[in-house]
Amino acid sequence: MAVIRGEIGRQWLTHTVANPQQALRTWQRDDQLVPVPSTGAWRVVEAPLYSSIDAMCAIRPTGALGPVLASVREPLAWWLVPADEADDLADLRQLTVRPRGWVLDCPHEGIGSEGRLWLEPPDGSGRLTPAPQLGAAFGPAGVMAR
Repeated sequence: MAVIRGEIGRQWLTHTVANPQQALRTWQRDDQLVPVPSTGAWRVVEAPLYSSIDAMCAIRPTGALGPVLASVREPLAWWLVPADEADDLADLRQLTVRPRGWVLDCPHEGIGSEGRLWLEPPDGSGRLTPAPQLGAAFGPAGVMAR
């Protein structure tokens, strides 16, 4: 069952890629990163990795946790949020809101690559982390303020 869910998540993630079938083959064959542009329904919000882990722990119980990609090399995390809500997070100093079309280099959701792995993989449902929840976690009264 997890394999099917992973396949659906990969297909959902690649709907913004010029050649989705090539992206899926790259993940299947090579376990390489695939550049995925943030166009359409979601945008990328970048945050420090360790703070993001704490934020995930605060958001997960609400059922609102969407995909989160991490890099242990940088150390950063990239949150997928609804495109129309992303700019609401621009005033939070720990967060960097990336513009539409920004390319996120993504590994296969089940296997990390080049120091990147999904902390919360896309599941194909289209669920994204709502900006209000992410903002609350990183805002003055959130888990990052403690």
